[in-house]
Amino acid sequence: MAILKQVLVTALVLIVAAVAYLKWDPGAGRTVLASDMALPGFVRTAILLVAPEAGEPAPEAAEAPAGNPRRGGGGATIVVADTVATGVTRTAMRSIGTGEAIRSVVVYPDNTTGIIDEVPVQSGDQVEAGSILARLERASEEVAVARAQLGVEAAEDKLRRFQRLQNSNTITAVEVTDVARERDNARLDLQTAEIALGKRDIRAPIAGRVGIVSADRGDLVGNDTVIATIDDRSQIKVVFFTPESFVQDLEIGAPIEAVATARPNRIHEGRIVAIDSRLDEASRTLRTEAMIENTEDELRPGMSFSVSLELDGETFLSVDPISVVWERNGPIVWKIVDDKAIKAPVRIVERNIDRILAASDTLKDGDLVVVEGLQTVREGGPVEIQRVRQLPASAEATPSAEGVALETPLEEEASAPAPLGRAAAAQLPASGTADDARTTTR
Repeated sequence: MAILKQVLVTALVLIVAAVAYLKWDPGAGRTVLASDMALPGFVRTAILLVAPEAGEPAPEAAEAPAGNPRRGGGGATIVVADTVATGVTRTAMRSIGTGEAIRSVVVYPDNTTGIIDEVPVQSGDQVEAGSILARLERASEEVAVARAQLGVEAAEDKLRRFQRLQNSNTITAVEVTDVARERDNARLDLQTAEIALGKRDIRAPIAGRVGIVSADRGDLVGNDTVIATIDDRSQIKVVFFTPESFVQDLEIGAPIEAVATARPNRIHEGRIVAIDSRLDEASRTLRTEAMIENTEDELRPGMSFSVSLELDGETFLSVDPISVVWERNGPIVWKIVDDKAIKAPVRIVERNIDRILAASDTLKDGDLVVVEGLQTVREGGPVEIQRVRQLPASAEATPSAEGVALETPLEEEASAPAPLGRAAAAQLPASGTADDARTTTR
């Protein structure tokens, strides 16, 4: 008896569920009635009583929601396409550099020894080339110059007497020539004495600012004694190191921007003036020098600088990001050829919000690729283009993790795709060590 009750309750639940389902979806009843199943007459009558719409013809399929793929005529998938364009990478490099004076010298006495008699300059003075930095005692040298002058005068008097005697045929020409040589030697002795006297004045070889003056009056100085340092800082030479991946794009005269770490609120513009001929084997970096103006004398040699250098980019194909599909063998796009979808493998070079720069052996500028309807596109399957998207005027720059803008403006002019890209930004210390380098790779 209990089993019979369970069977009856189960049957009742199934009947209620079937009635509810037919009320919710009359199409299910229509499907049952249209099938080839042999149904008892009372079942068909029950279905029509519960869902009268099941006996009516099926309505035409509503238009598919926007964004879902539909079938066009002949079974073709309706898709939205985008045009392949060309884009140029904008490569920004940032490096840490060290400032140096455009000219810097350490002043020593010029092969002379003596006691300092006077120091007419002080630390921080602006001097011109040839200005006297220190004077050594010179009494002995002045005496030597006076003695040499007397020797020259005596030799010239003797030569004049011998020339008069030669005119009267008293002496020979050979004797006159010997006296003339004595006169020349006396002149050379005078020049030697004057040079020795001149070395008692220690002069500035270049114009610039005097650093710490190491000598004072009364000091005994020699060839290895530092008198002072002089820096010409009217311009500052910034030395930085460029990674090898950027070396091919460096050129003399390329503009740079430098920001002193101690003065981050001001940007100094300059240009590259020197590029080393070989890379450092340990760090794989290239020594590069740039020059910036220092007219206000606010920069000092030895300061650290953040150097930004924007290099010319490379040309690649530009596609819409949503057109790229990732498969087991890598990314592809669906290229439309003769109203059929063909797989085109691509290599991602640079990602951006609006576009992706890629390299491909099967794509070219102007090709159409699928951007909507990707779910039902198949290799070699027919497609029907609903519309073609308009290309954006440009792609907005996306900041990297280092704060360097990686811009990717699109160009209207087509050009051949270039090889695969490389690092987009780098930060290197002035020493050029690879361990401290930080690189953001596209």
